[in-house]
Amino acid sequence: MVSFTCVSRIAVVMTVIGTLAAGQLLAQAQEQNSAEATALPREQELRGQLKGILQELEEIQKGRESGVPPAERPKIVTEKVKPEQTEATEAAGAMPEYELSDTSIVSKRFQKRPEGVSLSSTIQAETDSQPTRTMKESMESLPGVVMRQANGPRDFSMMIRGQGAKTTFAVRDIKMYEDGFIQTQSDGLSRLDIHDPWFMRSVEAIRGASSSMYDNYALGGMVHFRTRRGSDINGFESFFSGGSYGYHKEAFAVGQETEHLDISMFASNVQEDGYIRNSTYKTQTVNFNLRFKIDDKQSFYFKAISNWLDTRVPTRLTQAEFLTDDRQAGGALTPCVPGQYRSGCANATALRQGRFDRRTIVGGMYERQLNANTVLTIEGDYDVKDINQTFSQISDNVNPNYKMYVDLRHDGRLGEMPLKSYLGFFFNNMEQEGQTFENLGDGQGTRGVLLANNRGNIRNIGARFGEELEFIPKWTAAIRLGFEQSQLGVQTINYCSSTDAVVGTGVAPCNNTAGLGAGSVRTRANANRTFYNWAPEASLTWKPAEGYRHWVRASTGYGIPQFSNLTRDPVTGLPGTNFDLKPQKNLNTEIGTESRLTKDLTIQLVGFWTIFKDEIISRAVSGTNVASVNADSSRYRGIEAFYDWRPLSGLRVSGAYTHIDAKYINFSDQTNTAVGLLVRDGKKVPNVPTDVLNSKVEYEHAESGWGGWVEGSYYNSYVLNNSNTFGIPAYMIGNVNIHKHVEVKNYWFRFAKFFVEIDNVADKKYAASGQIIGGETHAAAAGQLAFFSGYGRAIYGGVTLGLF
Repeated sequence: MVSFTCVSRIAVVMTVIGTLAAGQLLAQAQEQNSAEATALPREQELRGQLKGILQELEEIQKGRESGVPPAERPKIVTEKVKPEQTEATEAAGAMPEYELSDTSIVSKRFQKRPEGVSLSSTIQAETDSQPTRTMKESMESLPGVVMRQANGPRDFSMMIRGQGAKTTFAVRDIKMYEDGFIQTQSDGLSRLDIHDPWFMRSVEAIRGASSSMYDNYALGGMVHFRTRRGSDINGFESFFSGGSYGYHKEAFAVGQETEHLDISMFASNVQEDGYIRNSTYKTQTVNFNLRFKIDDKQSFYFKAISNWLDTRVPTRLTQAEFLTDDRQAGGALTPCVPGQYRSGCANATALRQGRFDRRTIVGGMYERQLNANTVLTIEGDYDVKDINQTFSQISDNVNPNYKMYVDLRHDGRLGEMPLKSYLGFFFNNMEQEGQTFENLGDGQGTRGVLLANNRGNIRNIGARFGEELEFIPKWTAAIRLGFEQSQLGVQTINYCSSTDAVVGTGVAPCNNTAGLGAGSVRTRANANRTFYNWAPEASLTWKPAEGYRHWVRASTGYGIPQFSNLTRDPVTGLPGTNFDLKPQKNLNTEIGTESRLTKDLTIQLVGFWTIFKDEIISRAVSGTNVASVNADSSRYRGIEAFYDWRPLSGLRVSGAYTHIDAKYINFSDQTNTAVGLLVRDGKKVPNVPTDVLNSKVEYEHAESGWGGWVEGSYYNSYVLNNSNTFGIPAYMIGNVNIHKHVEVKNYWFRFAKFFVEIDNVADKKYAASGQIIGGETHAAAAGQLAFFSGYGRAIYGGVTLGLF
């Protein structure tokens, strides 16, 4: 009797001979009919089948050699999904297929999403139908993610589960990526300025502490922006739009996909007068992507982004200023003396407040499939931030940042149980060199004498490890662990200003009449700290059926102090070294479900409870002097809900709701030395919205190309000071949009997309963001600079043209 192995080998040989013979016959047929264009599709089909057969034979042979039973070997898919099939699946309400920063770009067999996490994503229609001003317009549909206006046209602060709420400009405590390349610098700062909404395909967010996967500053989670690929463009596109308050935008995109190459490039110019006075801006962005498939086992991805920004910045308003005229530039109550430095001046016009910033990121990612189950990824980035900002003082800073990552992923088995393993190492280094000058308040942003200069360095090195084991069918346990050593050093020299008088503080005083005049060295503040941080994580996931996922997760996050946190004495608030400041850490626990209840309805519901330890808080420690201290502990708990219902073809009803209850557990605040310490236990953490709701009804008529949507957003009131006596008012705004897609069949034009959108239809006056302020009583807090006004009613329109 012939053995099974012998028979199988004979079958393999016969199959290979048969396919080779078929290939030879096919080649002869091609030579005989090369002039016939109709043979080309058939040739491609047969070649694809031959490649799939050979690949399947290779996998069968490897599986036989490894001893894995045939029934347990991974299924080989040789057919490509047609575009119309993908669109039909999305229309039916299927859960989106996420492609995160840690996914493989070579092998499709490797996991595309980490197990046991709260993850959500926008759909491409979010940016297709509303390519207007900012990323906020599409990201409002993500549960748990809250966006608020900061000090630039596309600059928003971001909060996830209360983390990031203390930041009133840019983004901190959340890691950000674009197409797998990290956008967060080594000091934890990210800015949304660099992301143009028209370039984007989707945005994904992992919510909850995630430092085991994303290292330093992933206290709130991770946000990943995905740009459109060359295969999404396949030609040339131009975009023109305009609207209220002097807004206009011009952009183009070019992209193409071939067998081994996917290339895309985007460029845009945006200008606007601004809704608030002294907020005019112009910004240009270039984004280039090249994905090259070297061979079946190797790929290389090159990315370059650059953004230039020139913008004026208004001052936040007091409550009385906001109620009187929410569009004023701000700071009129603190006038400047022209040509004479006054540190307390906040008049936006007299200071000519603004930002002239440039950010450039260049990176490469090489990936190699070492064997059938293992992939190696090597990534290197250069990220430089060059900022010139004019406020009550004028600051110039340059931050070159180098980042390197090496990752190994393996799909294997532990006995009979599927096991996905991950091991990664990383290193990054950022330098800072900065100078601070007087602002003479003459309306021109003129520099006075040098007030301070600094030179700093942050160096992080660490490793990450993860295992995902399907220990019984449909049940997966995941454990992850991250470790990071951070070395931070900074040297700061402070100088006397042109208006300093005698200061009786025991530190080197400035006395313009005694020889220690403007420009004399006042103090030196140096800090050298090393921090060691661990980030463990564990989760359990159950998938009882297709479209259902339930999980529990416990995860941790950490974030080291910034340069500025370490160079203010915690007792006096004057320049000095903060020796005792600790990294902030949190423990996130959650339970969630993501379920496709019917073919038309998908929901996600998550409950979370986060304990924050040693949260870094800015506190008034002596008069108006402010220093950074650790709040011993605080608690953030709440729920996140999302639904996507598609009851009829083309109709989609969706919504996202976030509720957060944030309170101090153990924290003693200080407003001045006379009052002493004030116990804040049980008080609400300021600047954390309690309820945020976004709801949208949209309809797309496939045959005519017409579509439209109506959207509403609600923000409940929340407190802005630690005594909880003053807050930001609740508000609700509505937006509407009508758009049309036209297919054009000629040599020059492929399609045209038109849109008209009205934002804030009811012209509601509202405060788009607040910041943490002082003041124990309502009257005292009401006099603080707190509010940025949201846009009034605004109308935008535009067209995207798909050319040759």
